[in-house]
Amino acid sequence: MHTTLFAVLASLSFVGTATCQTAAAVTYGTGCAYAGQNLAIGVQGLPQLGTTFTITYSGPNLDNTLTIQPILAVGLLPDSMPMPTWLLPQQPAGCTAWILPALFEPMPVASPGLFADHVAVAVPNDPGLTGFTLLAQWVAWVTQCGIVEPCTLEALPTSDAVALIVGT
Repeated sequence: MHTTLFAVLASLSFVGTATCQTAAAVTYGTGCAYAGQNLAIGVQGLPQLGTTFTITYSGPNLDNTLTIQPILAVGLLPDSMPMPTWLLPQQPAGCTAWILPALFEPMPVASPGLFADHVAVAVPNDPGLTGFTLLAQWVAWVTQCGIVEPCTLEALPTSDAVALIVGT
């Protein structure tokens, strides 16, 4: 999967004059656990002008009657909203929304029984993006489907987050 998240969000006119020219990927917060695994975000490469880097997901991932689909949430503003355990029937404790999402990108099925676990992000070669900061976090969309009953949303576990700073 290949996306131009920077182009979409930068077009919202949030890019200003920046002094930072060093690309960086800084993780913050903590992920919560679901199905015996901690959700975590990772980055391969750095967000540099004219390059592509990858945002990775680790955690539960399943496509069958119990579906655990990774969804990449991206935004421009940080947050720290704890998700209440009473929100959904299987909502785990310790899950936090670390960003205010502006865009969600659900992962497609990559192979039988599994969803994709990464997103390649192309950074346009536009000097105006230098210093632009994008925030990202994974959310797992957990649904349970019965034979007769419709599918129901059961939980929304979350990963830690990452601040991605575009550099040259």
